[in-house]
Formats: sequence, structure tokens, C-alpha cells
Amino acid sequence: MGSALLSTVVSSASIVFISVLFGLGLLVAWWQFDMQRHAASWAMSFLLASVGHGMRVTGIMVPQDAAFLAMLACHVSVASFAFLAIGFRQRAVRGTRIIWIVWLIAAAALMVLWTSGGPAWRMGSRIVTSLADFSMLLAIVHSLRRARGAGVVARWAFYLYALYVLTVGLAAWLARPGGDISERMFVVILSIGTPAGMIGTGVLTMLIVAADLTRTLRNQARTDPLTGLYNRRAIDDEAQTMLTRESQRAQPQSVAVVVADLDHFKNINDRFGHAVGDKVLRRFAQHLRRQLRTVDLAGRMGGEEFVILMPGLARADAMQRIERLRQGVPGAIGSIVGNDQVTVSFGIALAGVDEAFADVLARADKALYQAKHAGRNRVVAETSSASALSSV
Repeated sequence: MGSALLSTVVSSASIVFISVLFGLGLLVAWWQFDMQRHAASWAMSFLLASVGHGMRVTGIMVPQDAAFLAMLACHVSVASFAFLAIGFRQRAVRGTRIIWIVWLIAAAALMVLWTSGGPAWRMGSRIVTSLADFSMLLAIVHSLRRARGAGVVARWAFYLYALYVLTVGLAAWLARPGGDISERMFVVILSIGTPAGMIGTGVLTMLIVAADLTRTLRNQARTDPLTGLYNRRAIDDEAQTMLTRESQRAQPQSVAVVVADLDHFKNINDRFGHAVGDKVLRRFAQHLRRQLRTVDLAGRMGGEEFVILMPGLARADAMQRIERLRQGVPGAIGSIVGNDQVTVSFGIALAGVDEAFADVLARADKALYQAKHAGRNRVVAETSSASALSSV
């Protein structure tokens, strides 16, 4: 085996090994860390890439089957880039129909070229593969068009990779029988960018998976697992940030802090079980999300107690909105507890300028106690003349 041929075999074998490592790494990330399905699609892409390059190595070692293996390698290359693009489209929550269409067209074109035979089939299959892979990479670039930060770097990296793949197609045309460059030159062009593209793509996808996992863990650390609202730590942080931001405005806006507590919730757990109690809490959290504005914050402080922050509202406006929310609770909870109605009591306090969240929360909690003492199922604001808005 000549030195040039040995170098090609070693290079292709290295790509096979690297592709397998990336594929297995992504597969483990998908399986062990509950990643979304795009990680599985990327794993399939790299595992297919390892198969394709393995076929090329086998073709070098077994020349009598080289043509057939080269045809299969073209199919596998298109499939590999297709799964790569599918993964990015899945992550961006975009349709994958265009990917499947391009994949089917490329597969059909490769089969036609193979069955027609002739000296030009190798050139044609290379050009079809290049154009299909180029289309898949453009789909990836399109899915990253709204990316920020590191996503911008990834978008430009895939754009450059797409240009290189297109260059491979042009080199295939120039390396046709009687063309302007030799087959050896085409192999050189293919060998220059393929390892870099493979490694770069693998590193990018692994970094994206790591970033997604970090974001998921961060969200889990700040989210109540039962209701999906902020947990106590997160609501403390977000509330203090909101109060500080409003205090620093030229014209500070008021922030209404509302404490909500489900009435007689212990009785619900005792009579119907904790599973029903959890369902009631989830329904109430859904009711909050439907009723609150996008600028409002809501969190579960623990047990059956919730807190709501509503910036930019005067006391009367805040009470009016919370009263509507209170009136909708029985309908939102539904018949989970049979014919009984689930009700909620609310206490409201307005944050003062530069007031700590813990202090205004204590005042809202005092107003909630007044609502409970007055008979529950009502809204009370923390003033000396506070009175219940309504009761059933």
C-alpha cells in the first residue's frame, strides 16, 4: 500500500472513530439527561457518518467493491446530513418536511445515476450528494437565524461549512473524466475540509447540548416541580430585582405583592388524598398563568401558599384584577373535589420605594390573615381600613 493511500486510509479511519465518539456522546446525553429528541437525531447523524466513512475505507481496501461501496457512502452521507438538519429543526421547533423531501429527491437521483451506469455516474453522484448536503446545511443556518450569542457563531460556522460542501461539488465536476483537475486533487480537496467539518460540527452540537442541559438544570433549580411556577428561592430573587428596578426609575411605579392561600386545603388532602390535593394546586397554577399579565410574576411559596407580583398597578386596579381571579377559582378547579367548591383568600400590599421584598411580603401576609379571619374567600388590602371586597 502506497504512502498516499495509507494516509487516506488513516485519515478516513480517524474520522470514523471521531464520529462514533460524538455519536455515542450525544446518545448518552439524550438517554441519561432526558434531552429532547434533537440530541438523538444528532447522534444518528454522527453514527451514520461513521458508517459512510467506514465504507470509503473498505472501498480502498477492497477495490473490486469500491464502486458499490462509494454509491452506498453517498446515500449514507445524505442521510447523515439529513439527521443533522432534522435535529436543528426539531430544536428550533420547526417543521422537517423540506428535509425529508430533499432527502428523497437525492436518494432517487443517486439510484438513477447508479442504475444508468456509465463513466459519469461517480461524478454525478458526488455532485448530487454535495447539493443535498449543502441544502441540509442551509436548513440548519435558517433554523439558527434568530440565534443569539454563541448561536451566531454556530450559524456562521455552518454557513462556511455549507460553502465548503458546495466547493466539493464544484471540484467533483472539475474532476470528471477529461476535466480540469485530477481525481487525486479532488481527494485532496475532500480530505482538507471533511475532518475539520466533522470535528467542528461535533464540537458545536456537544456544546449546544451542554448549554441546553445547563439551562434545564437552572430552570429546575428555580421552578416548583408540581406547578411549574417559580419556587421560593426564585420568586425571592425575581421580586427583589423587580422592586429594585422600579425604585431606580425616574418615576417609580407601584408594585402590588399578593399572597394567596387555598382555603381549607388540609381538609382536601385529608378527605380526598394528596394526589387530588396536588391536582388542585396544579389547576390553580394554570388559572394564575391564564389570568395574569406577561409582566406579572407568580410563584409557589410552599404548601398551598402562592405569591403574585403585579407591577404598575394602583391598589384599586390590583384589587380589581385579583377579585376577578378569585371569582374564577371555583370554575378553574372544576369538580376535582366533587360538589365542594375550592376557594382562595388573598392579601395585597403595595411595595414602598426601596422597600425589601421580605418586608412587603410580611405586610401582604398580614392582609391575608385578615382575609382568613374575616371568613375566607375574599380579597383584603393591607390598610387600616381594609375590608373584604366580596365573599360568597
